[in-house]
Amino acid sequence: MANLENLLNDLANLDAAHDLDGMRRVREQIVEEHPDSDAAVEALYKLGLDFLFRQRSLPSAVQSFETAAKRKHPFWSAAARTSLGLCYYHQKRLQKALFELRRVAYAKEPTPHSVTALAFLENIFSEEGQPEEVGKVRKERIGQLERLVAENREAKGPLGERGHHLYQLGLAYRDSGDDEKGIAALEEAKGLGPDVLGADLFRTVVGAL
Repeated sequence: MANLENLLNDLANLDAAHDLDGMRRVREQIVEEHPDSDAAVEALYKLGLDFLFRQRSLPSAVQSFETAAKRKHPFWSAAARTSLGLCYYHQKRLQKALFELRRVAYAKEPTPHSVTALAFLENIFSEEGQPEEVGKVRKERIGQLERLVAENREAKGPLGERGHHLYQLGLAYRDSGDDEKGIAALEEAKGLGPDVLGADLFRTVVGAL
């Protein structure tokens, strides 16, 4: 059995080389040889993404996400459950999709995962023609994003993280019909600049104004 630290080093080197097939093989090895490690939960989640986007196998992605979600890792299991909910929706398993997304969306404390799950719920209810539910979920998402921005300011947290939340908040305000607050949030995000936001997000924020 390979040492976990060595496998993680191999994974980092393959990532730097953009060797996606090699990364998948190492992640499979981590899951097989170190199944109880935190690294295995991350590997399962990222294998699910590989199944979904590269191999185009929705059933395999669901299986990988389900396994990762059951492990209850504070970060990777929530990410897997969010993706799982969306996969269930694409399998036309609406109630299972809503159940999994709500488990993440209405956690005790807001997180990037919870606001992402709320965004997915909002989209699903919109697709299903339920505007009243869309409004309820959007209100919750705005409240969670406001808390995340406020907590970031108070803790003097990473500016890039704040900028991402401000961008999402600006769009959510606009979707709710509050253009004034939406523009203010987007302008604040823009003011952080491309060095903080990254070039791609900065262009997206500018384009949204």
